[in-house]
Amino acid sequence: MDLRERLLIQVSARDVYDAPALAAHPGSGLVFTGQAAHDAVRMVRRRGYDGPVLADRRRYAGSARVAGSAGLSAEWIADQVEAGVTAPLTDSGYIGRGEAGALHAILEQAAAWDGVIAVLPVHASWAAEARPALEAAITTFGGPVALVIEDAAARRGPLPYPLLSAGVEALGALAAGADWAAVGVREVLRHLYPEPHEVRGGWRRGGARSALVPEPLAFVPVERLGRGACPCSVCHGRPLSRLRDAPELEVNLHNSTVLHRLHTRLLRSTHRERWWQALTG
Repeated sequence: MDLRERLLIQVSARDVYDAPALAAHPGSGLVFTGQAAHDAVRMVRRRGYDGPVLADRRRYAGSARVAGSAGLSAEWIADQVEAGVTAPLTDSGYIGRGEAGALHAILEQAAAWDGVIAVLPVHASWAAEARPALEAAITTFGGPVALVIEDAAARRGPLPYPLLSAGVEALGALAAGADWAAVGVREVLRHLYPEPHEVRGGWRRGGARSALVPEPLAFVPVERLGRGACPCSVCHGRPLSRLRDAPELEVNLHNSTVLHRLHTRLLRSTHRERWWQALTG
């Protein structure tokens, strides 16, 4: 079991009972998020889920996020291994603009463990004007990494590295050559917000609900969905607007089904970057 060419679904640890249904498609897998993520991994393994599973502690997000210069936890690595993850993720802090020292500190610490994925939660500038320095650091490190890119300025096309906490750009990363990428099941798990920020997508009882619309390729709040028909195996040709009153799980099942269909098309494409450009152009 490996992560190669997987499109993972990133969920909260509290989604442990629904999560396997969201990642039931071939080529999928799960990322549990939060301090109890390893416990969620342990639970789905005990219940028989045998697909790829990761655990993202996500210390890099929120108003109390940890700085990238903070040390990584060996205990967190050990807990993940014991729980049955496919590969352990570091519990990295946030790497701000120009914080090359924090970037190199995370990579140097991660090098102490074989097979550990170095999580790099970076300010948007690292995917824009500082991209050459980021790529040089990753190349020198030589081990597996996963990026989390903060929302902001325009980027110079997808980076060919695995992504956590992403939206539709996860497909772009795969098209550019990333080994895997993860799409968040909720708006808050599809972004690394600058701090302070205002949460977008509209929180309400039951959680924020946005549906993936293939044309244009975007997550749209359910209140804004049109009446166009959706052919996915969840909607069965019914109007997308019906998802306004659907439970959160049904909306997310629609999203994972549409993502799976796009992922399959990507894997079958001869020229993947050209496919992505045509899809988003």
